[in-house]
Amino acid sequence: MVFDNILKLQKQLTDKYVVVDASRPELKRFDGQTGTVKTVNFSGRALVQFDGHNNIGWYDIDPAFLKVIDQPLAKPDKAEKGEKKA
Repeated sequence: MVFDNILKLQKQLTDKYVVVDASRPELKRFDGQTGTVKTVNFSGRALVQFDGHNNIGWYDIDPAFLKVIDQPLAKPDKAEKGEKKA
């Protein structure tokens, strides 16, 4: 029974773009970043890879704190961040 729900979550979330609920303190560091769900593990948590800071790690996040989006968020230009080279 439990595994059926996890398999259903895998089909719904795998390869989808997501953003996190940034009101959660432990997820605040991912605010404004697009994540890609790689899979859902058998603990029922989504394994998400985020696009920021050359990050190649996968983070297990409860799907209740993820929101599926249609396309990745726009990345801010370096000029907007004030990172212009002199």
